[in-house]
Amino acid sequence: MQRDWRRVLPLAGLLATLAHADAPPRFAVSYPLAAAPGAKAYVVSMPEDVYAWAVRDAGLTDVVVVDAKGRQVAAGIYHAAAPTSHPLTVDAPMLTVPPSANGAVGPRIQRSTTGDILIEPGAAATSGKPSEWLVDARQPLRPERIEFAPLGRDANLRIDIDASTNLQDWIPLVRGASVVSLGSGDGAVDARVVKLAGDTARYYRVRVTSGDAPWADGHPGSVTLSGTVTDASAKDESPRRWLDLGPTDTATKDQGVDYDYRLPAAVPVGALRVKLGRGDNVARLDAIAVQDTMRGEQLGTLVVTPGAPNGDVHPLELTPMRRDLIRLHSVTPLREPPRLLVGWRSDRIVFLPEGDGPYRLFVGSRSERRPAWPIDEAVAALRKEGGPAWRPAEATTGKAQELAGKKAVDPADAPFDWTRPLLWVVLLLGAAVVAAMAASLLRKPKNGGE
Repeated sequence: MQRDWRRVLPLAGLLATLAHADAPPRFAVSYPLAAAPGAKAYVVSMPEDVYAWAVRDAGLTDVVVVDAKGRQVAAGIYHAAAPTSHPLTVDAPMLTVPPSANGAVGPRIQRSTTGDILIEPGAAATSGKPSEWLVDARQPLRPERIEFAPLGRDANLRIDIDASTNLQDWIPLVRGASVVSLGSGDGAVDARVVKLAGDTARYYRVRVTSGDAPWADGHPGSVTLSGTVTDASAKDESPRRWLDLGPTDTATKDQGVDYDYRLPAAVPVGALRVKLGRGDNVARLDAIAVQDTMRGEQLGTLVVTPGAPNGDVHPLELTPMRRDLIRLHSVTPLREPPRLLVGWRSDRIVFLPEGDGPYRLFVGSRSERRPAWPIDEAVAALRKEGGPAWRPAEATTGKAQELAGKKAVDPADAPFDWTRPLLWVVLLLGAAVVAAMAASLLRKPKNGGE
């Protein structure tokens, strides 16, 4: 028996087409991109309002670049080229950390708004000899060696050295290094240099684990730090922007006062500064990134003193992260709510000029994501071809145009999309029809009636 499959195949093809159909891409807003033609790659900095539309937990994968026909082009987060650096040697004093009794709260160590080290003795300071000192390099330094000033007397010390960027988190650099000064003249031993290696840091901690340190006897110690610093002018990074915010909410509690600052968008916050009111000269403010009513992340402490102008250039540096609500907590009352200055650097998207321009930036979607193109490898190849000074050409964004708006990013505002359920209903019904037709053909007797 020869079955007539010609009636079945067209319907099967239609069902396959329906099964692969999809709703058109839906994004919240789009931005026209202006870019001079002829470049091999373009980089665009995200404007502030992009962060108001980009889904926070999507990691900016809902930010895409499309060509004139609406097709996505190869794009991804731009990772800056390695900065250049130069050697630096700096002399710095050793700041004594007061000892404290066992089990008691130790001294409070923090930064002022200018970045200087502030040391306050603990509640139960003792008269014992100190064993810990802090050094401020005044700027981030990738350490290579530290040389202690002449000790002034015989000493044989064992020391540990740690490094920090914020005086809170310490990274070990050296353990059990020797610092020796014995005798004088031709037979003298004078070993006061310790080699270092580690990541860039501004602050260094010296702990004496063995021996009698001369600095503990009131002899002021100092060191010479040597290493490399990054050339700020050669950094491949977005310029830092500042938001000047007043508090959106204030709450007085038994433990002090909370000042809440709501950002206009969840930008990647990387630095904080504070401006006090005209009636206040000094304040200590603990900064907290509020996540919800029950959780918060301690960011650090800002200390404002009469000698630190409000326009200082040494803010509290943070690991950049998208944040939209920051709380300042003051144990002591202030006459006026302080203003919070939030520093942030825009993320950048790099894209390759595929297809035809003009290009557009689409932002904000609960369902659409940028494919994982090998964009880092492409940029690395272009850097190798163009040399160390090569950079992608700048593309700038124009005025935002709203597309689906909140419906694209907020499921609560989006009407139910019946497209997929209807397609599956049609698919299942069609499959049933195909199966019924096939069964009917199989049951049909051969010509001649067997």
